[in-house]
Amino acid sequence: MSDLVQRYGVFLNVENPHDDARDALRQTVRTGMAAEQMGFRDVWVAEHHYSPFAIGSALTVLLSHIAAGTSTIRLGTGASLLALNDPLRVAEDVASLDLLSGGRIEFGVARGGPFPAQYRPSGIASAEVARERMHEALALIERLWTERDTCFEGRFFRYESVAVYPRPLQRPVPVWLASLSGQSPQIAAQHGYGLMAAPSADLDQVAERVAAQRAQRGAFPFAIARFFHCDEDGRRAMEHGIEAVRAYPRLMGVHFPPGKLPPMFAPDASNDVILANAIIGDPEQCMARAKALSARLGAHRLLLKPATHDAEKARASLALFARAAGLG
Repeated sequence: MSDLVQRYGVFLNVENPHDDARDALRQTVRTGMAAEQMGFRDVWVAEHHYSPFAIGSALTVLLSHIAAGTSTIRLGTGASLLALNDPLRVAEDVASLDLLSGGRIEFGVARGGPFPAQYRPSGIASAEVARERMHEALALIERLWTERDTCFEGRFFRYESVAVYPRPLQRPVPVWLASLSGQSPQIAAQHGYGLMAAPSADLDQVAERVAAQRAQRGAFPFAIARFFHCDEDGRRAMEHGIEAVRAYPRLMGVHFPPGKLPPMFAPDASNDVILANAIIGDPEQCMARAKALSARLGAHRLLLKPATHDAEKARASLALFARAAGLG
């Protein structure tokens, strides 16, 4: 399949189901490094806070370890939760990582997703406020990366005169908004940002919004993460992958507002609904699902999010897909 139509990456969430944080972190880094050896083009790492299960709170630390053990794979923040962090520090950390990695950073940003517990310690009243804060922080960071002296007057951030160093190697750093809702598509179009869809996003809605954006913008960078599990035995793959998807909302502590629950997370979601929104099966079935996405969405990056808590099984699953796709 042409790389211009669909290219493959890995989406990693640092999950700690066995209460062994050191191993969870090390296994995530190991999988990120292995992804390059398998031929994947991107590795994205999620950021979460205040959860004993999802412990990827130090996003640039994780990516720096992956960067040190790789040389070509693109390194994505999937996504940096700007509403919860000091934008000056994020600007410095990401710039340093871009320099150390040889200019391989993809800067994905998000407001914080369906995790209200993440907002409270930062004094953020709602998801809407978090979204406004995210967009304002992003505007500030982009100026900090290019201006010798920045004066900024916003609702959340105000600076008389500030400059941060070092500056990124890439000019500009690719920016992605991990949202297809609210004003994000319009802001992305205005600034030339890419758009990302989460693993749980309903494919019907995603396809509709991507088509609308292509009608307005023409070609634009788009990435979609999908829950993924591949096994030589297709039935075993489906049993394992579907079970993992069903358990995910409970383990992650997600809390969607009324009317916003993704169909695949509904308590009565059928296997067919889950499979329609995931890449699960034997290698042939997984490739068929990937090609169906390509036909429906057009050019995009497909990011595979392992639907397993067994790191060895996750890497074996990714290796099966890589071989079927002819990567490497």
